[in-house]
Amino acid sequence: MLTLNLNLLWTVVNVLVLFLLLRKFLYRPVMNIIAERQKQVDAALAAAETSKSEAAAALNAAQDKLRNVDNEAAARRKAYEQQAEKEKQQLLLDAQKQADAILAEGKTAAEAERQHKLREADAQTTALARAMCEKLLARNLTAQDDARLLDDLLEKAGAGNGN
Repeated sequence: MLTLNLNLLWTVVNVLVLFLLLRKFLYRPVMNIIAERQKQVDAALAAAETSKSEAAAALNAAQDKLRNVDNEAAARRKAYEQQAEKEKQQLLLDAQKQADAILAEGKTAAEAERQHKLREADAQTTALARAMCEKLLARNLTAQDDARLLDDLLEKAGAGNGN
């Protein structure tokens, strides 16, 4: 029985030695590889999280830039509209000044024409009165002659104004 015990003892010693050898040469390297792979996975997850954060930051930056571009475009459009309104007002003001100048020039020309026509009418009236006076002085007139001369004068004055 002793041999059994001694065999048992040798078996236990062999198992212990095998356990220590396996632990030293197999279990620790495998655990080190597993730990290293876990570190790589953790690093990859951290890198992915960092990339995700950077992508979110880049997206936010792009959205902010897009909003800024929209705001800038709106500001430029407003500035262009204001500039166009100013130019429109200036053009209207210039057109009004030109219209006023043309109107004043037309009034001046019309007044000059009216004055000219008045002078012509005065000249014609004077000429008719002179002619009538000459005829009156050239002969003695009766009341009937006066009426006829007055009618002739009025007729000539009406014909002169019609031209």
